[in-house]
Amino acid sequence: MLQQAFDNMEQDCQQVFRTTLSALAEPLLPLTLPCLPAALPGLKPATSALLYTLIDQDVTLWAPALPAATLASLRFHCALRLADTPEQADFILLPAGSSLPPLSSLRAGSPEYPDRSTTILLEVEDFTPQQVEASGPGFASPRRFGATGLPPAFWTQWQANHARFPLGVDVLLISATQLAGLPRSTVVQEG
Repeated sequence: MLQQAFDNMEQDCQQVFRTTLSALAEPLLPLTLPCLPAALPGLKPATSALLYTLIDQDVTLWAPALPAATLASLRFHCALRLADTPEQADFILLPAGSSLPPLSSLRAGSPEYPDRSTTILLEVEDFTPQQVEASGPGFASPRRFGATGLPPAFWTQWQANHARFPLGVDVLLISATQLAGLPRSTVVQEG
């Protein structure tokens, strides 16, 4: 059974895309998505919005097992193509509670094309200001940030990912209605 996507697919996707770009330009500043579709089975509404916006026939997605209705809807609305392994994917979807693959094993781009790297869509429970202090491009001053429901050792893996800059992966952290961008240029210190 197909799930309904956005009411106005083109306009709503444009609004979500602009918000996603803003989230990456101002890292770890949670932004509320301006429009949300009904949640795909097994996913948060904001995750569904990002999938409808970012996935098309030109990219691949890897995800752990998803409900058949979710896959059918993404195939219909987005021409979803699944990657066989995380290492082959343009996007990796990690619903809440999923294990994080080693960031060092994922596509990190190349010196000539650093943009040809993986972007992770990572669901979290909520955002808090408690776990790390972040700085780098897009920060007027260091910012405190945290997210409940992150996989174990996420920040340690992130520090190693940042050390590869300008190569590395980017992450979009997603709660029910918000997202926070985490580009590879972001420096984090725990505590």
